[in-house]
Order: sequence, then structure tokens, then C-alpha cells
Amino acid sequence: MSTSQAPAPDLPSLLETCSGYFDLAPWAVTEVSGESHVVRYANAAFCQLIDRSRDAVIGRPLDSFLPPFDACLTHLDRVFRTGVAASYTADEQTTPCPLLYSYSLWPVTADGRTAGVIIQVNETGPIHETRQAISQALLLGALRQDELIRAADLANARLQSEIRERMQRETDARLLANEIAHRVKNNLQIVVALISNEIRRTPAPCVHGYRAMQDRILAIAQLYDLISDTGRDRTVVLADYLKEISKSLSSSLLGGASGIRIVVEAEAMEIDAARAVPFGLLVNELTTNAVKHAFPDGNGLVTLSLRRLGDEVELMVTDDGIGMTIRDTDRLSEKHGSDYVTIFVRQLHGTLVRTGAPGVGTSHRIVFPLAPESGTDPRL
Repeated sequence: MSTSQAPAPDLPSLLETCSGYFDLAPWAVTEVSGESHVVRYANAAFCQLIDRSRDAVIGRPLDSFLPPFDACLTHLDRVFRTGVAASYTADEQTTPCPLLYSYSLWPVTADGRTAGVIIQVNETGPIHETRQAISQALLLGALRQDELIRAADLANARLQSEIRERMQRETDARLLANEIAHRVKNNLQIVVALISNEIRRTPAPCVHGYRAMQDRILAIAQLYDLISDTGRDRTVVLADYLKEISKSLSSSLLGGASGIRIVVEAEAMEIDAARAVPFGLLVNELTTNAVKHAFPDGNGLVTLSLRRLGDEVELMVTDDGIGMTIRDTDRLSEKHGSDYVTIFVRQLHGTLVRTGAPGVGTSHRIVFPLAPESGTDPRL
């Protein structure tokens, strides 16, 4: 091979005309021209193979990038001289550590003569080394995958254990809350029974006060009854609560032959158990007042209605009784029960509007937030 760097023929590079395809090719490709095999084109894969930038490769002889006595130079000379394509695979016994292990050579002709040679690198290392590298990579990948599977199994086992423990804690908490609610209900019922025993020995003028106290305690007992029966330790279904209060008041205030009825019309909604106590006491107080004062002839209807207004709850206790005069309203404000109503409405953080007139009945409208206000105590 001649070592002189003759200028490359003034011909466009064959590969440059379709460089958009070869630039992104996964195999290394280069094109050299002239007897000195000056590089006219090199794609990205070839530049990476010889560890040079494209600017450092173009215009320089290929032998400046190859090890001494590399067989590729001999084959280049032969293809350039004969114009016959050739392929070559290095022999490790005779060519140790070749840069281009396996490649193909194609002549580029112009005006009937060879102007250059295209080189496509097929393998950059011995086949057994390539296979060994692939095998090692697969083995390492399998080991890593096994480690990941073991880690995932361990994490999943820990997660399942934490889930079981949390579910058990929640179950235990619910059982404990239900047991407490059940015991509170039983204790309240004992108090109600003691009051009933006391009523039998109390003079008639004091019976009314004892019965009012008894009804209030029963309203609280019904709340804990709902909590223990339904397993709810956070919220109370208001429709069910109203029905229980209605049954209790009908049983304690109305006889079987009474012409007074208590009906419930309630939409489905829930509130927290803490505010359910003043809610139940409020309903008990207003319903008791209606039953005792609105129907002197012993006939009438008391309606307990509940509906949702956006983020608020509207409670209506309405009767179709004799109604109230302005004087009745003034007297009501002086009564002890009215003080209780005001307290319960305030504990619900609600507002109360009382309407009515003689002969058309009385209506109490209470509006309060569905969700408890942040930082508030329902006992205040």
C-alpha cells in the first residue's frame, strides 16, 4: 500500500448522498477514497468504534486510526486495485486484537476506475467474546431480576402484614366503641328505670319535670343504641335517629287511643356522633312541647322533617295545632324548656326561626352545618 496521501478524487461521497439513512444506522460504516484511503464519510457508529469525533476523522487516512499491520489495510489495497468486493473475518491466532474483527468491502467506481471503497463493519470483536458478553449480561440481568423479585415479595409481605394489623386494630377499635356504647346505653336505661320508680312516689306537681328528664335521657340512650347496633362509631344516620325518637316519644307521651300522631319525613344523611346528642335532645324538646301544648282536644299531627340544603341541614318540627299568640311566644321565652332549645341550637351552630299563628299551628325551622365547624366543640 502506498503511504503517500494523494488527494481524494473530486467526486461526491456516495454515502453522503444518503447520509440521512446511514447516520442513524446501528452498524459502523465509512467510505475512503484514493490510494491513501482518506476518509470521506463516517457515520456515528464508526466514530464511536474508533473513539474519534467526525471532524477528527474526515480527511485523514484510515491507517492513522488502525493498529500497525492491521489486515484491513491489505484488503483495502486489493479491493481498490482490483475493483472486486471482499469480506474478511480476523483469525485470533494470526491477528491478535484487531480493531475491525469482521467487515465487508465494496469498491466505488467512477469513469471506469475505482475511486474509493466502502467499509461496513459486521463484528467488532470475536464471536465467542460477543457471545460471552451477551451471556454475562443475561446472567447479571437474571440475578438482578431475581433480587428485584425477592425485594418485591418481601415488600409485599410487609405491606400485607401492615394491612392485616391495621384492619385488626380498626376492628378492635370498632368492637371497643360498640361495647362502650352498649354499656352507656344500659346505664342510661338504668337511670330511666330509677326515674320511673321515683315518679310513682312523687307528688303530681313534680311528675312533669321527672318525665321531661326521663325523655331527654331516653333520647341520648337511643343514640348509643344506634351506635352499638349499626357499628357506627363516627357518624349517625339522622333518619334512623329521628324514627327512634319518634317511637320513644309516641310510647311515653301518647297512649294507644291518642289522636295525636308523630310522623318522620327525612332525607338520607349523617352527622358526627358528638353533634347527634344535641340534635336528639332538640328534637325531643320541641316534639314534647308540641304534643303537650298544641292539641288541647287530643287530636293532631306533629311532623319531623329533615332535608339537605347544600352544605347545611334543615330540621323542621311542625304541628297543626292551635298555634301561638304573641303572648304565648313571650311566655315561651321565659320557660325552662325554651332555654334548653336555645342551648341545643347553639351547640349545633345553627339558627332557629319560629313561625305560627292561632289556628294554623306552629313551625320550628332549624338550619345547621352538615359538617362540624373546624375547631369547635359541640358541648359549647
